Amino acid sequence: MKTFKSFIVEQEILHERVVSIGLHPSQEKDREKHRQEIHDIIHKSYSHPDIGGYGGHKSGSKEESKAIHHDITSSVIKATKRNGKISAVNLYKKQHGRKSIASGSDGTPQGKKDWKKTKIEDHEQKRAWGEVSGASEHLQKKMGVPVIPSNKAGKLLNKEVHPHSDGEHYDRTIGGKKHTKIMMGHPKENA
Repeated sequence: MKTFKSFIVEQEILHERVVSIGLHPSQEKDREKHRQEIHDIIHKSYSHPDIGGYGGHKSGSKEESKAIHHDITSSVIKATKRNGKISAVNLYKKQHGRKSIASGSDGTPQGKKDWKKTKIEDHEQKRAWGEVSGASEHLQKKMGVPVIPSNKAGKLLNKEVHPHSDGEHYDRTIGGKKHTKIMMGHPKENA
């Protein structure tokens, strides 16, 4: 006979599904099926006043929504689905390996765990990197994700950056405004 705890753990595992959406035409059905959910998660995750919106656009603006939909269309997507709903999502593009360009959760405690699980898997498998700041930076440092020295930022991003004296952070312009970022993860420098 199973204990209640083992039953709950089993039920959680049975109701979790990772949805991987690549760029192959056969996967467009899943991309379109989950497009609005993914959009809403990304919008909500980037709407904090310290962030101000996705891609340098004002939170809630038509420009922001258009940028999110563009990235959903042109990105590889890894999403966690629980009980039929997306709880966490990560968008990637091919740039020096797999660059994480956006991520977020539905804001629930389980969604936050699912977001963290994706980040830990990316780190353990050394398969992705990205620019982060704020809470994402803090959480990924706690997970042991390595910091990429700021002197590599310009080359990896192919953008103008201004490294800080700490050797980790840098400033760059996004949407006409200066943002402080840090790169973390595992880029493929020859890719």
